[in-house]
Amino acid sequence: MFENTNWKTVGAEVMGTFFLVFFGVSSLTNNAGISGEESGTLHILIGLITLTLTLFVLVHILGPVSGCHLNPVITIPTFLSDKMDRDTMIAYIGGQILGACLGFYLFDLINPGTNDSMLDGDPAVLIAALVGTTFFVTSLLTSQDPASIGATLFIVSSTAFGDVNPGVSLGNMIANDVDFMLFGIVGSLIGCIIGWGIKENIIDQ
Repeated sequence: MFENTNWKTVGAEVMGTFFLVFFGVSSLTNNAGISGEESGTLHILIGLITLTLTLFVLVHILGPVSGCHLNPVITIPTFLSDKMDRDTMIAYIGGQILGACLGFYLFDLINPGTNDSMLDGDPAVLIAALVGTTFFVTSLLTSQDPASIGATLFIVSSTAFGDVNPGVSLGNMIANDVDFMLFGIVGSLIGCIIGWGIKENIIDQ
């Protein structure tokens, strides 16, 4: 197992997910927790822009290396489309979870107690994650243009970025000992399959 896996690309996924969490996700979740209507709105916008620009840069840097998935819901459809072997898919997803854990661990070490806003206790989160991930996967599987990817991330992040990235959710659970994000993870995985189906059976027809 893993005999033909290119560990350079897996390392790129670990590093990319680490930077995505450390700079982008943490900025969004922490800015979203700032109180005050006007101040809160401004800080949420700052967090969204930071997250979007972080991915924009990572796509340019890591796109030629690993495809810059940074998310199991991109890796799984790539495997389903026979563009990736099973071992590489497993290694990518493991690397994404590891990178997310490292990003949360390091950020929390520098800023203890500030990264605890990505919680999931409402069944409605499943619907939000399903719809958001369907849009996210459909868009990212169709266009690799960094501007399109950034715009997609900005739109989806306006609701809940963690709920369209189960790797980030699992990393947050492990690093910060938060409750199991059942609804977000289940919703994102269902949305992943639906998004892949739309790409394969509607857009590519």
